[in-house]
Amino acid sequence: MKKILTIALSITLALFAFNSLNAASVGINNDIAGLDIKPTLERPFPPSLIRTKNNHKATLDSFENPETCAGCHPKQYEGWRGSMHSNSWNDPIFQAEFKKGLNETDGKIFKLCAGCHSPIGVLTGTVSWDKKTNEFSVSEKAARGVTCDVCHSISGAIPLDDTITSEHGNGSHIIDTETHIKYGPLKNSNSPYHETQYSELHTKANLCANCHNIIHPVNGAPIERTYDEWRVSPYAQNGIVCQDCHMNSVEVAIQIAKTLKRPETFINKKVRLGGKASTLGTEDRSIVHSHEFVGGNAIISAIMSPKNLRKRQHADIARKRLQNATELTVDLKQRNDGLFELGVDVFNSGAGHNLPTSLTQVRHIWIEATITDGDNNLLFETGKLDNHHDLDEDKTVIFKSWAVDAKGNDTHDPWAINHIVRDTTIPPKGHSKHDFVFNNKNDSEQINVDVKLNYRSATQHMTDALLGDKAPTIPTINMEHFSKAYVQKNGQWVEAEQSYQSLEVDIENN
Repeated sequence: MKKILTIALSITLALFAFNSLNAASVGINNDIAGLDIKPTLERPFPPSLIRTKNNHKATLDSFENPETCAGCHPKQYEGWRGSMHSNSWNDPIFQAEFKKGLNETDGKIFKLCAGCHSPIGVLTGTVSWDKKTNEFSVSEKAARGVTCDVCHSISGAIPLDDTITSEHGNGSHIIDTETHIKYGPLKNSNSPYHETQYSELHTKANLCANCHNIIHPVNGAPIERTYDEWRVSPYAQNGIVCQDCHMNSVEVAIQIAKTLKRPETFINKKVRLGGKASTLGTEDRSIVHSHEFVGGNAIISAIMSPKNLRKRQHADIARKRLQNATELTVDLKQRNDGLFELGVDVFNSGAGHNLPTSLTQVRHIWIEATITDGDNNLLFETGKLDNHHDLDEDKTVIFKSWAVDAKGNDTHDPWAINHIVRDTTIPPKGHSKHDFVFNNKNDSEQINVDVKLNYRSATQHMTDALLGDKAPTIPTINMEHFSKAYVQKNGQWVEAEQSYQSLEVDIENN
């Protein structure tokens, strides 16, 4: 009887493990799921969902060069130039990871990834991958990434019933390549060069969702879910969309986060939001978007062309956004057992999506803390990078996600992910609180606390593995920094009064 129970328990555990590994498959549209789907009129570029309006055959002549658009829209062009939209194809880390995935899937993920990173290339058939040489071939226009014409030729999104999980994503745009109409958020706009049409879609987050929600085409696992994170956030509940923050300046985004109001509802004295949408415009608009599309990527724009001032500016803007996305609260107290407890509260105060977001298996935010006594003896330390720029994840508070493949092995490769096993990312307006316990072993009368909240776009180990000797050093960006000395006063540990000199240093650093 005991043997029978043991066998039954083993079978139950095996079935549980199998179901766990395949749990991500529940609820997907199996009629279109998979990597071996044949092209159809409704889905001409599988596994991507991108298509043209009326199944029109696109050519390179269907799209303008961005410099043509710059003739009338110099502000928007300068914002786009150097952005991650302009670098979506040429990003060297993306290309190296993409080649790895193509080799491991026999090229089957090509159009899924290229559909968002080089939509012109996919629609016109001018981007390809050679398996023998492991090299890409791409036309000049296709290599420009997500250009002006890509977004402003979007006439709609495919019906949700035709998507993998009845949600926007996987490049689910409908691109108008036959009329040369430019679609946008402005009403009553006219141009002597092209037709214009108001598009309600361009005023909504759904527009961005089509490429900023990526679902695994086989098992339905959420690979990138920035749109989903926003959709259940206080920002969405208050009508604030992606464009309000990422197509306006940092100062505007900060004000939006503080007030949870659309940018047109407040007056920002530092930034002029309105103006004319083009050099030929006759009507003043309440908002003319900058088109910088800046998020948290402070590395790619800088390394693509380090001498390019515009690209360095995008990197600087990314740092500024990161440094205004969170608030750090630190508290020190002595417990009844004599040990000390350092409480750290990380508040996602300024992002309309989780922190971090997108490929959260490789993007990290973490707490770095150093505690010393009055004689500078180390009492506690966590979150320090080693000589190889790696973290001890078991001993560090990290905000990210962990994923496994179909066999249950850890993976950060998007095509290999079967499901997410752990997620510590912080939702919009959410908190993550952590306590660190240590011993004041020398009974020092002073305790020095230094806490940093750090960010990096990828691990150095992963970048080195992908790019070898050409790998850049991935910078650690300090999002928040707290540094205080505590002394005992009337039986309580309180912040030490700063000297005038140290106060001057703090003011200068901040």
